[in-house]
Amino acid sequence: MSLFTCFSALNIKINSVKSMNRFMILVILQTSFAFTGLFSQNYQVKGRVSDSLTGVPLAFVNIIINDGRHGGVSDIDGRFSLTSDAPVKSLRFSYVGYKPVFIEVSASNLNIIMSPENLQLPEVLIEAGENPAHRIIRNAVANRKKNNPANIPSYTFTSYDKMVFSVNADSLKKDISLHADSSDIRLLNTIEKQHLFMMESVSEHSYTAPGRSFDNVIATRISGLKDPLFLFLISQLQSTSFYDDAINIAGLNYVNPISPNSWNHYFFSLRDTIYANNQSDTTFIIEYKPRKGKNFDGLKGLVYISSNGWAISNVIAEPAKASEMFGIKIQQLYELIDGKQWFPVQLNTEITFKNINVNRTQPTGYGKSYRRNIQLNNPEIKKAPANLSAFIVPEAASRNEDFWAKYRIDSLDLREKNTYRIIDSLGRANHLDKKVKGLHALTSGRLPIGYLEIDLNRIMRYNKHEGFYGGIGLWSSDKLSGFFKAGGYWGYGFKDKQAKYGASLKLKLNRYGNFDLALDYSYDVTESAGTKFFDDQAGSFNYNNFRNLYVEQMDLTESYSAAVIFRMLSFVKTGAGISSENKKPLYDYAFAQATEGLSVLTQRHQYGKFFVGMKFAWGEKFIRDAYNQVSTGTRYPVVWLQYTRSEPGFLGGEFVNNRWDFKMKATASFRFIGKSNIWITASSVDGKVPMQELINGRGGSGNEFSLYAPFSFVTMKPGEFLNDKFAAVFFTHTFRKLMISEGNFEPEPGFVMNAGIGSLKNRNVHRYAELKTMEKGYFESGIIMNNMLSSQISSLGIGVFYRAGAYSNQNLGKNFYLKITMGFNL
Repeated sequence: MSLFTCFSALNIKINSVKSMNRFMILVILQTSFAFTGLFSQNYQVKGRVSDSLTGVPLAFVNIIINDGRHGGVSDIDGRFSLTSDAPVKSLRFSYVGYKPVFIEVSASNLNIIMSPENLQLPEVLIEAGENPAHRIIRNAVANRKKNNPANIPSYTFTSYDKMVFSVNADSLKKDISLHADSSDIRLLNTIEKQHLFMMESVSEHSYTAPGRSFDNVIATRISGLKDPLFLFLISQLQSTSFYDDAINIAGLNYVNPISPNSWNHYFFSLRDTIYANNQSDTTFIIEYKPRKGKNFDGLKGLVYISSNGWAISNVIAEPAKASEMFGIKIQQLYELIDGKQWFPVQLNTEITFKNINVNRTQPTGYGKSYRRNIQLNNPEIKKAPANLSAFIVPEAASRNEDFWAKYRIDSLDLREKNTYRIIDSLGRANHLDKKVKGLHALTSGRLPIGYLEIDLNRIMRYNKHEGFYGGIGLWSSDKLSGFFKAGGYWGYGFKDKQAKYGASLKLKLNRYGNFDLALDYSYDVTESAGTKFFDDQAGSFNYNNFRNLYVEQMDLTESYSAAVIFRMLSFVKTGAGISSENKKPLYDYAFAQATEGLSVLTQRHQYGKFFVGMKFAWGEKFIRDAYNQVSTGTRYPVVWLQYTRSEPGFLGGEFVNNRWDFKMKATASFRFIGKSNIWITASSVDGKVPMQELINGRGGSGNEFSLYAPFSFVTMKPGEFLNDKFAAVFFTHTFRKLMISEGNFEPEPGFVMNAGIGSLKNRNVHRYAELKTMEKGYFESGIIMNNMLSSQISSLGIGVFYRAGAYSNQNLGKNFYLKITMGFNL
């Protein structure tokens, strides 16, 4: 993964700048507070706590006044402000993983430095009664529903977010002292003046239950870039509250320690207790980590639980098992709003890219999110469109400094200002916006170069029919026109010795792609008896296409088509169109076609079709700017349904038949047992039609030892079965790294269960083909072990599969298939 790709996956947060006038107001307020203190006899001390090695602020440090029982904690930026009714003579600072600090107070504004202490949390057996931390955790779990912000009927807030990427200057200095290098010195000089990368945003957030949230992004700024959509291509790196069963960090789900029965899997230790001055609230500081012998996707860190409602007041979390790619740590700060509801007001994210070296140092990103103007149960909230999660206003990327000053918590320091100034100029000089658009286009297989786009999917491919295919595809880019795309391709198969070519024109009738008109022509090979849906797209890193490697039965197809694809409802994408297709089988086959009482064997056939299809993706969300929108997907099942009608005489067609195709994909995660994927597919074709228009068994096997093709029958050859009625279920469950974990060796075991059934009428019209049908049911199962070998780009594993049932081989050994499993770490 490139540094740019890592940066594009991030969306994190921070706050505002104070002007000189505001500073003067603060001085006046402090003076007035000082006079007030003369009468109320309240004593105040402020300061900041930071790490002695990195200088990073320490959040949620426990502070005790005068060695008593009362005190407070530092906030998410390490700041603290304590008030006491007696003179503050001493402060004691304690923090898990750091040496305690005791100071005598001689000033009202303090700078506290704490040194790390490498201590491991021991797992002790508490014999005399229950672990006291368990009672607190159970109370917090029992009150989860009441305290979860997702259950508030509605709320609004303004969020300021900032993300800074840099390298540790102190670490670089130490490295230079050991290995003097001119490039290291240049990097150190640069880092002391600026960061590597920086971005900010301001959003007006609204929420209405259940689960409808919307961000109106009113300001964005990204060093070196102007395109604001870049900032929002991926959702933020952490769950926005710590109450769901699964906590999402960097796209992975972890079991929440504040969830039912978590005490059976997590070890909890009560580390400290904080008493409020008013005696009405006690905060319990509890450290947590997975229990020994419990192998699951768990977290480790600290959770602060207030006795006022048994709610989370602060939390620190990071994955219990370190990743080879990156290290990540999150922090959340909650406040009691209106004396009723605990609400997250600050979020921190720290991410270190272990697989990227910048002069032997690893870049680290520090993200902060501040929420202000929080209004709960706001009756004036207008519901956002159901499928829209964020809209970036057109002027968001052009805000001036006066606008930003209203929202920043602190003014930009010199290094941050230099980051914008220097990298912005480099971005303009090197056309960074264009390169980022090119990076984004790679995910769709299109690389823009000036007014053209190169279709990467047309450069090279392989299958058993064509062998190796080489070619070129060129299309117009958005630089030429955002209204239309036109282009074509040409290629050649070195095994079938056949040239292929095509052309296309796509009109974008809606700026967000919600209404497109496409005109296509192609002279190419297509899979015989294959199934295709109206929105199928080739992907550069799509393991679902692995079965295409083994397809051998192909038809030479000349096709003309016209289609419209539009969004009919919020969660429904619809396609409709017509096509004229002429197909010739490139294998031994003939169709017995009745003509004037005679049976004539024919090979080349003409079809005139029209189709209508829909894709239903409940809960699918989009991020939108003035010109484009990007889908962030959905956690619910996705369903496709498509109807195709062939009519004799229509566009020269020779046959009449109706075809129905159905597909459903669903994913479910389970807290302690991993993740399940299910794919259900079914098709039906009526009438007497040639083999090309029927349904194969979705076989995905090359031979006994080949690449594993998910969501296909991996013990079945692609053209082994033929059906006019077909249904199949493909089920995969992976335990992730839940069962085996030995150092860096963390394979992901799982199992696969696939089953299908089919039938075929009118067998007598199909000649020269060896027809096998699936009336008796086809069954296979297997065990997979993913992630046996892993790199920064991909991972490899192994799987063993068994072909069972009526279509198994009499030779037991030939029913076993060994497969290589592959995944992409992108």
